[in-house]
Amino acid sequence: MREVGLDGTGPVHSGWAPPGEILIHSEVLRSRPEVTAVVHAHPPAVVAASVAGLPWLPLVGSYDIPAARLAHEGIPVWHRSALVRRRDLAEQMVTCLGARPVVVLRGHGLVAVGEGDPAHAVAQAVTRALAVNSLARTMLAVAATGAPLRAIPDEDIAELPDLGPAFNVSAMWRHLAARAEHEGPPVPLRT
Repeated sequence: MREVGLDGTGPVHSGWAPPGEILIHSEVLRSRPEVTAVVHAHPPAVVAASVAGLPWLPLVGSYDIPAARLAHEGIPVWHRSALVRRRDLAEQMVTCLGARPVVVLRGHGLVAVGEGDPAHAVAQAVTRALAVNSLARTMLAVAATGAPLRAIPDEDIAELPDLGPAFNVSAMWRHLAARAEHEGPPVPLRT
C-alpha cells in the first residue's frame, strides 16, 4: 500500500505509480466522510454475474450471513463498464453507490467501503467485497443448473443473528491473515 493525496499526488517510489482509477477511491472518500477505506477489485465471478444481468438476491441465509444481509438491503449495480479515469464517471459511480457499503460495476468489478478506524475499515471493506464475490459464485452456480434464482423469504432473513463486527469482520480478517501467512506471497510466473 502507498499513501497518496486525493488527487493522486504524493511521494512516488521507484517503479510505482498511483492507480489509474484513483478517482474511484478519492470520489468515494470526498463524498462519504464516514468512509475511511475503499476497495476496488475485479473478481471474475462478480464480473460474470453482472454481465449476465443476474439479480443480486439473498439466495442463502446462515451459509453466508454478511452476503445475505448485503443482498437483502440491496446491492446497487452501476451499468457502466468504463475505466473510471474521469471525475464525471467517478461521480456517477458514487451516486449509484449512494449510502450503501458496496456497488457492483457491470462488466468491471466492484467497490466496497469501510468506516471508522482505518485498520478496521480496510478489513470491513475487504470482507464486504469477499461476501459479494461469494454471493456471485453462488448465483452463477445456481444459474448454471437452469434453476431460477429465488431469494430466501424475509422471515428467514429476520432469523439471521446479528453477529456484529467481531465475527463478521474480525474473525474473517484473522482467517485471511493466517491463510496469507501460511501460504506466503504468490510465486511469480516465469516466462
